[in-house]
Amino acid sequence: MKKIWFFSLLAVPLAVAAFTLHWHNDAPTYVKDAEERVSSYLSYSFGPTKCMSDQNDANAWTMECQIITSKRDLKYTVYPADKASEGTPRSFFMVAENKDAQLSAKADLMVYLDIGSHDS
Repeated sequence: MKKIWFFSLLAVPLAVAAFTLHWHNDAPTYVKDAEERVSSYLSYSFGPTKCMSDQNDANAWTMECQIITSKRDLKYTVYPADKASEGTPRSFFMVAENKDAQLSAKADLMVYLDIGSHDS
């Protein structure tokens, strides 16, 4: 019984720390919005998807989305809406950085995000 109690005392703070680190994201709101929206739209079209972002510079974030069932990685750059060359109704705009991301931009709900590419 003492072992269970001891492990419980260790497990609770570790779980709280892991949860805090996992969910604490210093990304600005527009990046969090992009992660949520793109993950949702890709999940609708391709199955469970997880998106995570890393900062490139002050106004650009690299977002990588993994479609879990197919192990495909889609890479985008996310910018705040005020940096868009044309108006956008969202807090962000994106550019597809690899072939899979470019193809995803034409799938189902993703077309509503008007994802750009370096080719366009």
